[in-house]
Amino acid sequence: MPGPASAERPKKHVLYLNSYHQGYQWSDAILEGVRSVLDESAYKIDFQIEYMDAKKYHYEDVTGMLFRLYREKLAGEQFDAIIVSDNDAFAFATQYRDELFPGVPLIFCGINDFTPDMVAQGNVTGVVENFDPQLTLDLALKLHPDKRHMVVVGDESTTGVTILRQIMAVVPNYAGRLTVESWSSLSLEETLERVEHLPPDAFLFFIPYYQTVKGSFYTAEESMEAIYEHSSVPIYTAWSFLLGHGAVGGWLLSGLQHGQIAASMALRILDGESPSSIPVMREPSGEYGFDYNVLWRLRIDQSQLPEGSRIINTPEAFYELPKELFWTIIISLVLLFIILVFLVIAMIERRKVERKIKDQLAFQETLMDAVPQLVSWKDVAGRYLGSNRAFVEFFGLDDGQDAVHGTSGETLHDDEYARWADRADTSVVRTALPLRKVRRELSDATGKKAWLEVNKVPIRDRAGHLVGVLTTAENVTKERDLEKQLLQSQKMKAIGTLAGGIAHDFNNILTSIINSTELAVGDLEEGSVTRKDLERVLKAARRGGRVVNQILAFSRPSTEGFRSTDVGAVVTEAMGLMEASMPGNIEVSLSVAPSLARVHADPTQLHQVAMNLGTNAFHALRERGGTIEARVNRVGLRDEKARRLGVTPGEYVRMAFEDNGPGIPPEILDKIFDPFFSTKDKTEGTGLGLSVVHGIVRSHKGGLQVLPRSGGGTIFEIYLPLSESADGDRGLVRRTGLPTGQHILFVEDDRDQLETTPRLLQAMGYKVTAVLDPEEAARRVAAQPGTFDLVITDYDMPGMSGTELAVRVAEAVRDLPVILVSGREDAVAAAAHLPGIRQVIIKPYDKDDLADAISSVLNAD
Repeated sequence: MPGPASAERPKKHVLYLNSYHQGYQWSDAILEGVRSVLDESAYKIDFQIEYMDAKKYHYEDVTGMLFRLYREKLAGEQFDAIIVSDNDAFAFATQYRDELFPGVPLIFCGINDFTPDMVAQGNVTGVVENFDPQLTLDLALKLHPDKRHMVVVGDESTTGVTILRQIMAVVPNYAGRLTVESWSSLSLEETLERVEHLPPDAFLFFIPYYQTVKGSFYTAEESMEAIYEHSSVPIYTAWSFLLGHGAVGGWLLSGLQHGQIAASMALRILDGESPSSIPVMREPSGEYGFDYNVLWRLRIDQSQLPEGSRIINTPEAFYELPKELFWTIIISLVLLFIILVFLVIAMIERRKVERKIKDQLAFQETLMDAVPQLVSWKDVAGRYLGSNRAFVEFFGLDDGQDAVHGTSGETLHDDEYARWADRADTSVVRTALPLRKVRRELSDATGKKAWLEVNKVPIRDRAGHLVGVLTTAENVTKERDLEKQLLQSQKMKAIGTLAGGIAHDFNNILTSIINSTELAVGDLEEGSVTRKDLERVLKAARRGGRVVNQILAFSRPSTEGFRSTDVGAVVTEAMGLMEASMPGNIEVSLSVAPSLARVHADPTQLHQVAMNLGTNAFHALRERGGTIEARVNRVGLRDEKARRLGVTPGEYVRMAFEDNGPGIPPEILDKIFDPFFSTKDKTEGTGLGLSVVHGIVRSHKGGLQVLPRSGGGTIFEIYLPLSESADGDRGLVRRTGLPTGQHILFVEDDRDQLETTPRLLQAMGYKVTAVLDPEEAARRVAAQPGTFDLVITDYDMPGMSGTELAVRVAEAVRDLPVILVSGREDAVAAAAHLPGIRQVIIKPYDKDDLADAISSVLNAD
C-alpha cells in the first residue's frame, strides 16, 4: 500500500541561473555537482534551469533582453532559493533581484574576484572560485627553468577579464624572472598564427574562452586543441575540464566540487538556516593534475611533479611471459618466501624485546623534543637522567647527553638558579609533594635575563616508590614583559587622566589670578612697591601656566600643529643647537637616512622630544664626557615587535638617541617616565622631561622603548608611523585691533572669573553682560537677537557645555560669533565642526590674549 501523503518529501522550488550555455564543461560540471547533492536531499526539488549564453553574447548586450524575458517568463513563480553560476549570472541576479526575485535567498558559485561588498545587500552566500595562479606558475618555472616569458590566452568576457586580473595580481612576485603578455582580443586564427612564432623561452597560460570561426562556434576544449596542434611551447591552465585537450596541467579547479558545496549551502537554507549565518567559502580549492601524453611529448620527468598529483591517460603496465616460465617463477618465489618466513620468525623472537625498547625510547625522545617547554628528569640523588631539546638549547648545551649524570651546579651556567633547583629537587624528594608555578629569574645561554615558570613533580615506579623528579619549565619572559608593559600603560593612563584634570582646574585658578592681578596693576601708580609686587605675582602666575602646559603635554598633548613633517630636518636642527652649546669633552654626531619619508606630526613637539632626550644624555655625560649619537631612518615593524611597542605593524620612521654614559639602573627603569620622577638635583629640572616625551610620542600614535647600550650607556628609540595626513587643524590665530564699543555676552560658571574678566573687557572699551548660567545666556540671545555682537563662553560648564551653547546661539542668531574658552586642548577639536565658534582661547590667558582674539573675530566680521 502507498504511504500517506504526509510521508511524501516536501517540495521546494529552486532556480538555477547559468551564466553560459549547455555544453560548457565548467558550468556543466557545476550543474552536475548541484544535481548530485539536491537529488539525495530530503526534499523533492522542482529544479528550473535558465542559460544566459554570456560566452556567445556580451553580457552588456543581452542584459536588458534577459530581464524582460525573465520578467514575463518567471512572473508568478515562487522560488525557495536561487543558485547562480559564475559572475554574469550573479551580477544579473543582484541587479534585478528586487524586481525578479524579491526576498529569495541567493547562493552563488564560480565567482571570481570576490569582494565583501558583493554580498552587502544581505540574504546571500556562496563559494568563491578562488584559485592560486602562483602555484601553477611556480610549478611551470620549476619544470621549465629556461622559460622567461608567459602569454595569457583568454577572451574579453566578464569572467575572462576577472581571471586575467587575478593572474596579473601575482605577476609582480616574478619581477626579473618572468615577463607577461595577454592575448584577450584576438580571433582564433590570429592566436594560432602568433602561437607558431612564439620564442622557445615562452609558455602559455590558458583561460577558458570561446571563438566563432566562419560561423562555427568553438568550445574552450576545441580552442585549446587547435592551439596545442600549432604550438611547440607548454600550455598550462587552472581548470580540470581542460585537462586532456593539450594542457600540461597545473593546480586545477573542479566545477563538480564547487557545485556540491553550493548545493549543500542551499539545503541548509531550505532547512531554515539564514544565508547571513553561512559564511562565504573563499579558501582556494583544487588539486594538481597532469596529462601523461603531454608530459611525454615535452619530455617532463614525472618525479618532478608534486606528490599526490593526478595524472590522466597513463598507459597500463602489462607483461607478456610464456605460461611455463611464469609458473616456474611463481613457484620459485613461493619457495623462497616460505624459507624467508622461517628465517624471519627465527630472528623476530630474538629482537622483539630490543625493538620494543628502542621504539619506546624513540617515541619518548620525539615526544620530549616536540614539547616547547624545558623538560628534564633526575634521580633521587639529584643527577640528570635526561632532557629535551628545548632544555638543551636554552642552557646552551651541545647535546642532551652533556647533562646526564651531572647535577644542576655542574650543568647550568647560572649558579644561583642551580642552587635553587637542587634545593627544590631535594624538597620534592623529601616531601613527595609537587612544586608548581614557581617563577624564577635566571640567565640563558646567551647571558640574557629570562624568567621561567617551573613545575617539579615526583616520579614513581610501578610499585609506587619515588625514583626521581620531573621538571618542566616554561619561558614566560615575553608574557612578563607584556604584563609590565600593560601595568606601565595603565599607570601612565591613570596619571595622565589625573594630570589633565588637575591642569584644567589649575588653569581656571591661574586665569582668575592673572586677570585679577592685571586689574589691580592697572589701578596702581607706575613704579610703586605694590605694583612691582603684583607684577611679580603676574610673572609667577604666567610661569605657572607654562608648567601647566607641560603637564598637559604629558597627559594629553595637542594635535593642533600637526602637519607633514621631515623628521630628519627637525632632529638636525635640534642636534645643531645642542652641539653649539656642548662642552669640548662631549661629541655630538648625527646620521639621517637619505630620501626619508615624511610623517604627520607637530614639528615643535618633535623638536621638544629631541631636545629633552639630548639634554638627558648631556646630564649623563657631563662629568666624564662621551658621545651623543642621533640616528633617523626608516624601518618596518613586524607583528611581535609592534605588539611589544603597543603600535600596529607597518612602516615607521625611527629616531634613536644613544649615549655612552653610565646607563639607567634597572631598578628605576619602570619609573623614568613617571611625572616628577628625577635622579637629578631638584634645582636642575622638574622631572617632567621624559613624561612629556612619553605623552608626545603617544599622541603621535608612536612607540617608545629604552634599551641598554652594548658597552655601557642608553638608547632611546622612538617610532613614528608614516602618514599622508594633510595640514589644516584649527587653532588660535592672533590679530590685533582697536575696541569699538561692541556689546559682549560673557558666560562663565567660575564666579571669580565672572567678576574679573568682565572688568577687563570693560577696561578695553566693550560693553559687557556677564551671565553665570549658560541656559540663561541662551534665553537672552533668543529674546534679544540684535543686542549682542559677540559671545565669550567657557567650554566646561554644568548643565550645558560651551559647544552646546554655541549651537543654541547659532539657532537663535545665525551670524553671531562665539569665542570658546577652555583649560584643555581638546576644546579645539570639539569646536572644529562648529562654524559659529570663530576662536578658541586656552587658559590661562591674560588681557593681551583676550584682546587679540576679540579683535581678530570682530574685525573679520
